[in-house]
Amino acid sequence: MTINAEQISVGDLDLAKRVLAYARNVIAPRLDEIDGEALEDAIAILKGVVKEATARGARGIVSQSVGTARVSYGSASSCFSDDDRQALAVLAGVGADMAVGHPVGDFPKHSRVLRRVFSEGV
Repeated sequence: MTINAEQISVGDLDLAKRVLAYARNVIAPRLDEIDGEALEDAIAILKGVVKEATARGARGIVSQSVGTARVSYGSASSCFSDDDRQALAVLAGVGADMAVGHPVGDFPKHSRVLRRVFSEGV
């Protein structure tokens, strides 16, 4: 099921759209493929990210000017904590096809030396 910006918005719909777009394109490309309880968890995480981004105030300011009263805030990527990124990636199955800690790839065939050492079979 597809998550939309209205589901994660806490007042600022444009910010919710930016956060959702970043999550879909960078953190969890398979975000729209999840359903059930994992979908509810993803919505809760994204809603928390939007709330934090709305409340971050001075913590999110990258630069400011006094002469023309300009304030620049960080990018959408700065809204996500490492925990948020990791949780969304796991929920969306990013890297699920790669078993953690196991070797990946093709390995050479058994050599004659190994057959001699292990005569019972390799």
